[in-house]
Amino acid sequence: MAEAPAQGDTQIIVSLAQAAMAVHSSAIDALPAPEDPRFHDRAEGLLSGLRKLQIALTDAARTDRSTLSVIVALGEVRSRYNDLMVVASGAPGATLGQQLYVACTRAYLSADEVAVSAGLRKDLLDGLEAGQTPTKDEARKIKDLIAALGNRANFGAAESAGRPVPAFNAANDTEGWDEESIAEPVSG
Repeated sequence: MAEAPAQGDTQIIVSLAQAAMAVHSSAIDALPAPEDPRFHDRAEGLLSGLRKLQIALTDAARTDRSTLSVIVALGEVRSRYNDLMVVASGAPGATLGQQLYVACTRAYLSADEVAVSAGLRKDLLDGLEAGQTPTKDEARKIKDLIAALGNRANFGAAESAGRPVPAFNAANDTEGWDEESIAEPVSG
């Protein structure tokens, strides 16, 4: 296990991650249309870089010297990664890894949960995200899994099933926190 970074080191990690995110964000914004044959190669390079950033920030967040800025930076990386995976999964030529990532994310399932349930190796799902090629048997199981999760893993399915769908109202947004608990300081 790596030694915990000192507080100053944590800020350096965050600063470097922010600089890398600025470069990645510009490159993501400049990607060709998903239908363009160059899209997947360029997107995969960016996804690979975002995975590396995520690993570094996850390691920093797990130390006893982590800061809120580490968590914010990690959230930004994960958000951009997720957004790009969603676009890539819907593009012509999308990989099984991209499609499975989005199906699992929309269904709020972890890679471990899905792997165990589908009879797949736990490390396979992460490998697929990174471009690993599955065996024919694994590919069949993955396609079955994607089909099973399918459109039921999105809000449209919740609506059609009669379940309430959360609506975002910017005027009342407290980012999921009860407004009273935000306004009142906790006393002890």
